[in-house]
Amino acid sequence: IPTWVDKVQDKDKEEQCIYDLCFNPDGSQLVVAAGQRVLVYDTSQGSLVQPLKGHKDSVYCVCYARDGKRFASGSADKTVIIWTAKLEGVLKYSFEVKQPGLVYLISILFFLNN
Repeated sequence: IPTWVDKVQDKDKEEQCIYDLCFNPDGSQLVVAAGQRVLVYDTSQGSLVQPLKGHKDSVYCVCYARDGKRFASGSADKTVIIWTAKLEGVLKYSFEVKQPGLVYLISILFFLNN
């Protein structure tokens, strides 16, 4: 992975952990789970297109759908957000676990019926 991904910083210039990353099907875009944000990069330029906000805790996983029209992000805030390839958050799902202790969403996978 190019060094431009190594330089992820938050608004206070603190370096953020990268927990997951995923390329879109044609390889032109990279989504990165970093801190409480999803970062979207243009792979041909190596530039940040847009940081996406919507989670209130660390984002641990991202996954693109095979058709390239959507991707999802999952967070320790117990939410999954479905984003369009146009970088809009269109659906937000919350889940509740009724067992004591810490609960983390650490993996996500897209399944399409068609």
